[in-house]
Amino acid sequence: MHLQDLPFPALTVCNVNQAKKSVAERYINSGISLDKKLLDSLCSTEADVDLFEDEIAESADWDYTRSFLINVTQPCNEMLATCIWDSKNMNCQDLFNAQLTDEGLCCTFNVVHRENMFRNPRDLNDLNLTFPLPSVDWTPEGGYPSDAPPNGFPWKPKGVGTNHGLTLILDANVAEYYCASTKSVGFKILLHNPTETPNIAKIGEIYGPGVEARAVIQPRILDARPALKYIDVNKRLCLFSSEKELVFYRTYTLRNCEMECKAKSMLDRCKCVHYYMPKNRTTRVCGKADAKCYSKIKPNTETDTPICDECLPACNEISYFGRLSTAPLNKALIGQYPEILRNRTPEYFIENMLIVHFYFEDNTFLRFTKEEIFGLTEFLCK
Repeated sequence: MHLQDLPFPALTVCNVNQAKKSVAERYINSGISLDKKLLDSLCSTEADVDLFEDEIAESADWDYTRSFLINVTQPCNEMLATCIWDSKNMNCQDLFNAQLTDEGLCCTFNVVHRENMFRNPRDLNDLNLTFPLPSVDWTPEGGYPSDAPPNGFPWKPKGVGTNHGLTLILDANVAEYYCASTKSVGFKILLHNPTETPNIAKIGEIYGPGVEARAVIQPRILDARPALKYIDVNKRLCLFSSEKELVFYRTYTLRNCEMECKAKSMLDRCKCVHYYMPKNRTTRVCGKADAKCYSKIKPNTETDTPICDECLPACNEISYFGRLSTAPLNKALIGQYPEILRNRTPEYFIENMLIVHFYFEDNTFLRFTKEEIFGLTEFLCK
């Protein structure tokens, strides 16, 4: 498959810091009990599932919780110091949107517009996202429409090498660390299909500050001959997009199906869902008062057995992986690039900043195609 027939992957970046120290301390000193409990809930670990069983009789209102998450988390405009696409400096706010994930509030690049992501986006109770650039109704099975604008999201790669990829300079702002999802500082980054919302907490790559990193993008492309539609699903073990309609997502992929499956299972058992899961405006968001319930089903939802066994891989699917290499930044060399420092000291840059390049190194890629080993023609020839 040629590079120009692929979209550049979607990319989600999360600071592993769950709460900005200055904001957290303001909440602690405010005397507002609910804010303190939300902060403790955000910073608690899996071992703390019983912590609020008696203290919180019911979950906080979702609108209040959403505002809390937005206020306490590092915003995209502070995390994304520089964005370079195809060797051109771009406004990061035009490229990235805030995204609710299982890692908290993160920043996502190159996903399809929410009108193309979800069936009824106006019914969803998540973030009010903006898409200043045009979007394309791309799917793994249908590809790009023939009338797609050249600058429509998801963008296509412009060529091979770092000069034709995406370069980011990220600011971890280590002094603002209050509680983290890891035992380190830095970022979790995930490459994913542009039609999917990311599950990054357990599978995102960790990138620390003080380094320059190169991530070579390696796509995994699966497709199937149309004739496979006439073979029983239990034999071919994959689904075409017309064969299973999801409730929230417009495009069937294995991850989208699993996300809906996990949400449905949690809603059925606990009468609530996690804040990052697909939901409508009437669905209650789980709080710590529900921890006793959802912690019991978490092992099953994480391994996807047996709850999500109806979710088969899509017959046409694209996923992305990164081959990572890193080298430490040098303070003397960084000091020679004032356009990168932007009024920061070299010491601050080494302590807090990450330079990372995402790019392809090949123009063509292997595509794995499912088809009949023996069709009618082959059978008759025997």
